[in-house]
Amino acid sequence: MFKGLKDGIVNFYIKEKELDISMIKLLGTAGIMISLVGAVQAIFTSFDSKGLLINILAALASLGLMIFVHATRKYLAGYLITSIGIFMILFTWLFLETGGMGGSIPYFFAFGMIFTLLMYKGKLMYIMETIQTLFYVGVCVFSYFFPEYVKPFETPGKQFGDQLAGILFSAIGIGFIFLLYIRTYRKQQKLAEDSSQAKSILLANISHEIRTPINMLLGMNEMILRESENTQINEYAQNIDNAGHQLLFMVNQFLDLARIDMGKEELFEENFNSFKMIRSLGDFFGKEADRKSIEFVMDIDKKLPAFLYGDIQKISQILSNLLTNAVKYTSKGTIVLSVQNRGKDENGYNVIHFEVSDTGNGIPAKEQEKIFESFERADIIRNRSIEGTGLGLAISNKLANIMGSKIQVKSQYGVGSEFWFDVPLKTGKESEFFANSDGFFIAPEAKILAVDDNNMNLMVVKSLLKRTMVNLDTAESALACYEKYEKSNYDLVLMDYMMPEIDGIEAMEHLREMDKARNRTTPIIVLTADATPDKKELFFAKGFDDYLLKPTDTNLLEKALIKHLPERLVTRVKNESVTLLPEDVKGDYTDLLKKYDISLEMALKHLSGDVLQFSRISEYFIKNTPGTIEKIRKNIEEGDYENAAINIHAIKGNAGNVGGEDLYYSARRLEKRAKDKDEKYVVSALPLFVMKWERVDEGLKEFLKEFEKLKPKIVPEKKEVKKILDEHTTWENLLSAVQLGNQSPALKLTDELALMYKDKETLEKIRGFIKNIEFDKAEELIKEVKV
Repeated sequence: MFKGLKDGIVNFYIKEKELDISMIKLLGTAGIMISLVGAVQAIFTSFDSKGLLINILAALASLGLMIFVHATRKYLAGYLITSIGIFMILFTWLFLETGGMGGSIPYFFAFGMIFTLLMYKGKLMYIMETIQTLFYVGVCVFSYFFPEYVKPFETPGKQFGDQLAGILFSAIGIGFIFLLYIRTYRKQQKLAEDSSQAKSILLANISHEIRTPINMLLGMNEMILRESENTQINEYAQNIDNAGHQLLFMVNQFLDLARIDMGKEELFEENFNSFKMIRSLGDFFGKEADRKSIEFVMDIDKKLPAFLYGDIQKISQILSNLLTNAVKYTSKGTIVLSVQNRGKDENGYNVIHFEVSDTGNGIPAKEQEKIFESFERADIIRNRSIEGTGLGLAISNKLANIMGSKIQVKSQYGVGSEFWFDVPLKTGKESEFFANSDGFFIAPEAKILAVDDNNMNLMVVKSLLKRTMVNLDTAESALACYEKYEKSNYDLVLMDYMMPEIDGIEAMEHLREMDKARNRTTPIIVLTADATPDKKELFFAKGFDDYLLKPTDTNLLEKALIKHLPERLVTRVKNESVTLLPEDVKGDYTDLLKKYDISLEMALKHLSGDVLQFSRISEYFIKNTPGTIEKIRKNIEEGDYENAAINIHAIKGNAGNVGGEDLYYSARRLEKRAKDKDEKYVVSALPLFVMKWERVDEGLKEFLKEFEKLKPKIVPEKKEVKKILDEHTTWENLLSAVQLGNQSPALKLTDELALMYKDKETLEKIRGFIKNIEFDKAEELIKEVKV
């Protein structure tokens, strides 16, 4: 019975979820307590049976009211009954029966007025408070002019006791109400915070899980774009790429919002090339504006430092969001991206002013504050056909706040908008990595181990690194990684973070211990879908050499490898220096290599069609493969099939690089049998495997012999180029490109002049000015040279 009573009380009070109903229950309980105290007071101060009856009736009315509200959930009706039935009618009766202004009830009038302020909302609160106040004033005035209706106290002592009890009990009652209200409010606030936290964590986890399949989708689609020669398929693949990146952008927005709401977004400052960041934004949004026939203008301060130190990711994200909105909401006119150096602040930092203005729809004045709230969009009826989540500006403003800034807006409806923010940034330092980040690389001698429990992710990494010619091994767990790492000396490791049983951090720490025993240090790069800055800091603190985000960006992956692989293994290939095989001789070379089971098409696909790089890889194959073949023979003679499989794997990769299809598939079969320790098959198949290698070796030698005859025609020497190109015309073209602000053609023309013009220092200065978008300085120097 007692347990049932306890459960009933718990359910009635503690488990109530609606704040308004909780409060009327708590206030009803307080009313019961005060009425019972009033009844006791009536007994001990005036021995008045009528006062006793009134207080008991008030307590019963409060109890009945609580039960009514609990059963019907109509808390507003409960408030009105309390205000009218108890605070106005019952309190007035008590006022007249217990001495009027000389008694304790005026103190309880204050209790009733506080109840009204706390419980009603909006206009109804003002209406009820006004009615109640006027009513109480009216009752007091009535008692003054018609004292015969007020029952006086029999003695001054009883009046004193009643007033003292009224002060104490009303003060305790009011304090009790506030205490209960604050406690209930805090409880509800904690529930709301816990709910918000749970939603944020759920949102972050869902977003994280979504990024993994997007990584696979974009990675495999990237290979279709690279390798397919079918125009229709490339068009479909480009549409998939656009949609995939749009989906990724939206997922990132939700992830950003969750991270900021959980208080996990922090500054991550690094050295960055300011002009490169601006140029990247200009290239992308310039094309977007062109599609809508909108003029896109960049107004860049000439005094802007080329290198700055700050959180480039947040700055880029804010500018991207502002520019995205500008393109979305502008149908004609101009969009301007302005970046100005406003001088130094008191700490010696550069105050950089970022501004995006447009001649778009504009924002109504009353909605200009609302646009910085999550999921809010201005003029939603007019803009209903424009896609968007309403998160961009909310996230951008929160990111600006983290950097100590705030996004300001000035807009006129129907005319256009201006958004701006100022960020204090240190002056950065130029690094070789920034200066030499164009183009791609090949590293056929480099050995890399990729570790990921998801096989599809490993396929994506393999695909993305195919053109680099690296020797890539894979492991699907930390334990498999340890086993492979023990048997081979890798130049670099790509390590997934979220793996079952042993995560990426623990695996990395184990590899470091293994390195200590061998007195070496191998660069380890973490791959993760967790984009939070605190995770990034954690990875560096734990000992990772670099950090790459999934979905993996090809350019960032290649740049990280250039940065961390031994320099002797890396051969840089500039994008503009690709040497293509002329169409009129391509068929002859294809037929020549086909006789030796070599596919020229397969080899050139991995090299963006660069036949000069193919010749270099062929030379590497001819030079290094015989030694590997001898190792395989020795391994098999000694019964060491484990190392035989490793060496066959190396031949397999190199065969694929040079297009030796038959040798590649033969190596793949032989490698599998060696791993299975199938002695009979391996011993029997080895002579055939060696014969296929000899055919490829002979075919590549024949190719190189013929290519040497063609090479001078397609890769001319500098002195021959001088004869072909007119130096004067090239200078004229360069001047024209600079005057028009065409950066990419201007840089290519400086490369051409490098083959003709002797003053390399001056030419490098011109190139530097063009790179930093300082076209006026470049023009001035070009004119001096021409004179």
